[in-house]
Amino acid sequence: MSDPADAPKTADPTTAGYYGPSKTALLLLDFHSMFVEKIGGPDALAALSVAGQMRTWAKSQCITVVHALIDIDAATFPTCKGAERLSSIIGAMKSGGAEEPAELLQDLSEDEPTFTRVLGHVSALKSPGILEFLHGKGIKSLILTGLSTSGCVLRTAIPATDAEFVVSVISDACADRERDVHNMVIEKLIPSRGYVATAAEFQEEYIKARNSD
Repeated sequence: MSDPADAPKTADPTTAGYYGPSKTALLLLDFHSMFVEKIGGPDALAALSVAGQMRTWAKSQCITVVHALIDIDAATFPTCKGAERLSSIIGAMKSGGAEEPAELLQDLSEDEPTFTRVLGHVSALKSPGILEFLHGKGIKSLILTGLSTSGCVLRTAIPATDAEFVVSVISDACADRERDVHNMVIEKLIPSRGYVATAAEFQEEYIKARNSD
C-alpha cells in the first residue's frame, strides 16, 4: 500500500515538490576532507556546513541520504587523460583527507549508503550500484550538494536529467575553487536542465508543495 504522504500534491511532475520523501534522495558529492581544504576558503567550509544542515533536514523528512565518494583503492581507467596527476591525488588522499568530515557522519545509519567510483569518472552516477539503488527505491527526484560545483555537481546533474530524474542543486551547499566558475554553473548551466535554490529556499518550497491540497 502506498504512503499517502507520497501522493502528488502539485500538478507538475517536473518539479521536486511533486515527489514525496520516499521518491526523493539527497546526494552528498565528494565531500572528502582533502577536497574541502583543496578548494579552500570560506566557500567550501560554508558549503560543507549547509550540506550538513541539508542532511539533517532530509533525515527528519525521511528523505534518503546517499554519500558519493571516490574509491581511493581503485586505479583510474587506462584512457583517462591526466591519469598520472589523478594517481598522485589518490596517493595524497591515502595519506590523509579521504574521509568525509564529521559534519556528514553524525548518527550515520545503515539506510544511508555510500557509493564510490574510480577517480576519473566525475559523475556520481558512474558509481557501481548507485543507479540500481535509486531505481530500486523508486527515487525520481535528486537533490545535489557537493564539491566542486563545476566538477561532480555539474557532471552528475546533467546525466541525472538524461536518466529522467528531477534534479535540484542546492547552490549554497556547493563550492568551487573559482567563485566565478561556481556562479556560472549555478546561474547559466544548471537552470537549463534542473533547478537551483539555496537550502532555505528548497526546504521552504518543498514543505509548501507537500502541504498543499
